[in-house]
Amino acid sequence: MTSPSPRRLTILIFSISIISSFIILNRWAITDIGVLSYGRIWQLYISYQDFGFIRRAFIGTLLSITGLNSSIENEYVFAIVAHHFSIIILSLIIIFYIINNKIENIPIIITIALSPALIIQSGYTTGSLDIFVLIIASINILLSRNPIIFSALIFIGVFTHELFIFTIPAQLIAYIMRTRGEISNSINSDLHMPLLSILLSVCIVHFLGTSDLSKEFVEATMAEKIPNAAGQHGLWSGYFEISRTASENSLGSISALLRDIGGGIAFLSIPLLYVCVVTIRLHFYSSKFTESMAMVISALFPLLTALVATDLYRWIGMSANMGLLLTLVMLTKEKTNEMKTTYLLLPFSLLAPFGSAQIDWPFPAHQLILERLF
Repeated sequence: MTSPSPRRLTILIFSISIISSFIILNRWAITDIGVLSYGRIWQLYISYQDFGFIRRAFIGTLLSITGLNSSIENEYVFAIVAHHFSIIILSLIIIFYIINNKIENIPIIITIALSPALIIQSGYTTGSLDIFVLIIASINILLSRNPIIFSALIFIGVFTHELFIFTIPAQLIAYIMRTRGEISNSINSDLHMPLLSILLSVCIVHFLGTSDLSKEFVEATMAEKIPNAAGQHGLWSGYFEISRTASENSLGSISALLRDIGGGIAFLSIPLLYVCVVTIRLHFYSSKFTESMAMVISALFPLLTALVATDLYRWIGMSANMGLLLTLVMLTKEKTNEMKTTYLLLPFSLLAPFGSAQIDWPFPAHQLILERLF
């Protein structure tokens, strides 16, 4: 009897990951609040057409122009359906890269597909734009070689959510590695357009993306678009997110960060340990110190999001994801027999997914099961 080919094993492993993510995503079927467990859905409905240019409205504008977000009457049902498709798209991007580049190391593939931070956590971090940030970032890290496409995706990503800014260092490192083969100190002409796109998009969102519209107007407009969600959440309309400045977010988040770290470091320890092991493995995939440090720092960069926003497990997960995606890039560049860290990462898959908002809720699926049992 012949053993399955690496390609079939890859598809099988990712299928397990997708199904696991879907189970987490469809927690509405067993929770007391039903579809409201998805969280906020305003991001999928807010648009430039209603409020002019504002931050975090790109996806909602795209869905509104195409009419996709009006194809299903209940907004929560649409959000859940859209999230299923988004998880599939993210998975297919990674599967395509692995198969196309003939990556056949099954233990490493398991640590990517069954990571507690990547596909499976995407089934839990609903009510946010994280899945779209991940899709755009993964395309740039794994597939983009053309500077025009790479730069355009940066614009789209920054307009999607400011969190995307913290994934840009990893994207730049991957772009340089995939186009040049190594990291050098010089800024060649192929980086001029991406760097310009970063500067312009960040300035546009920073200076023009905050709304001064009244809360009454925003909520009245959004109530017409998402009547089932109106009043169901303290932040249901998106007014808070589109009206607060970066400095206001930073002040509140730093105090929340200090409070959370002071009272919940024990809860954070395992997810942070996971990020450390991911970046240690990434370090081994380059024999050059400068290159190795550039990759590690870029992978850890999303952790800085904690200075301007809460939800620590989201930022820990995003940092781990940058490390995992960069590892895939390095697998096609450097040959190494380093497998110790990979074997260390395998048990973490049993802890999937990592949490989202509550500092004392690091492993939501496990904690929910234990809560129901005991």
